[in-house]
Amino acid sequence: MKKYIFALTLMFAVSAHSFEVTGDSFTGKWNIDSITVGKLESTINLSSPDTDIGQYGKVYLSYTLTSNPNIPNSGTWIGYGRGMSPDGVLSRGDLMGVWTMDGTKINIKSVDSVTDGINFLSGTIDLIAGEAVAEVFKVE
Repeated sequence: MKKYIFALTLMFAVSAHSFEVTGDSFTGKWNIDSITVGKLESTINLSSPDTDIGQYGKVYLSYTLTSNPNIPNSGTWIGYGRGMSPDGVLSRGDLMGVWTMDGTKINIKSVDSVTDGINFLSGTIDLIAGEAVAEVFKVE
């Protein structure tokens, strides 16, 4: 009986402190410029077609995806981003997250350390369409 009470208490504690993303956000859109394929990883280079990626302006991203050998169609990734606002302000970011594959699309989630704080990103890279779309939230 004690095991069941402990499990119930643990489930309640986890659900009470679950991660929820709310607040101001913006949508970013990028084109795939190139993909470099390796034996255990692939690097996807993206750039925004316009200068309207939130406060970052024109944005360039590079994601290096590594497969998880224990979980099919998923893994982790690291990346880097640079943005140049129309006013000439350079932003930089160190990016890190997880990915899953769903058909021709890669779903990505990340928590990123950027020049002006921390962002949470959730999006999709469409390998056939050659584009990526993501919602970006500031983490307070």
